[in-house]
Amino acid sequence: MTKRKIIKTSALTLVGLIVLIFGVIYGWSTIFLNKSYSIPLSEITVPRDTASIAEGERLVHIAHCGDCHNEHLTGGVFDNIPKNVATLVAPNLTQKIPIYTNAEIVRLLRYGVKKNGHSVLIMPAFMYHELKAESIGKIIAYLRTLQKQPTTPNVPSSSSFTFLGRLLIVKGEVNRIADLIAPNTEGKYVHCDTTGVSFGRYLAVSTCTACHGPDFKGETGFSPDLVIAASYGKSDFFKLIRTGVALGDRKDIGLMSHVAKKYLCRLNDHEIESIYAFLQTRPTQSEFKK
Repeated sequence: MTKRKIIKTSALTLVGLIVLIFGVIYGWSTIFLNKSYSIPLSEITVPRDTASIAEGERLVHIAHCGDCHNEHLTGGVFDNIPKNVATLVAPNLTQKIPIYTNAEIVRLLRYGVKKNGHSVLIMPAFMYHELKAESIGKIIAYLRTLQKQPTTPNVPSSSSFTFLGRLLIVKGEVNRIADLIAPNTEGKYVHCDTTGVSFGRYLAVSTCTACHGPDFKGETGFSPDLVIAASYGKSDFFKLIRTGVALGDRKDIGLMSHVAKKYLCRLNDHEIESIYAFLQTRPTQSEFKK
């Protein structure tokens, strides 16, 4: 075999190998993204009175849905995801909600499973899973009042992954939210326990875990362990939640200041006091127990 033929054969082999690698990565990542979940649908009581709808609006704010879906819930793109990895879209809820049944919305919130049976990738369904049924009903009641609006400018119709993003999927560095939630389970809220600590635990689990993790220990480089709350007096904690201003009169501590000023400020005094009471118990716990 001549040198020229050897080079040509080697080049073709290399090209074939590259195509094979791309094909495997694309195919494997597509299977990952398209996994279907057989979570049964369950109906829920959705009220129609104005007080419940207003409460649903408040709960949507507290759940900081607007932080991803845009202030008017008309869709957004996750700016913290590098463009060379993926373009992840939080869809226009004013257009999505009408095509979902109430039972499908419940499944989406509690288990992170979309209408097509696939998992969401970002939405913290593990946090919404803990919401009381009556709260989910009120949230749905409010969402049903939204008038259909155009999608936020420059927001794509769907999410997409680059080759690097798909490679990260293959390497196991991307999670499906539905995999984090046990099927056919209910939240841990205890209706008969009306103590401030118990109610505060419920509120913290259903409000704070998207950023601070299910064990409240924080995410490295993103959010602190909520044991930090032990250093706050009650008035300082109220100030943080209401205004986003932290100890030492720090007016900008990043995401927490933003979320507090725009969303958590909708918590009422009893709710803030209950969360504070629960968080004060954490320094004495060796491990957070669900």
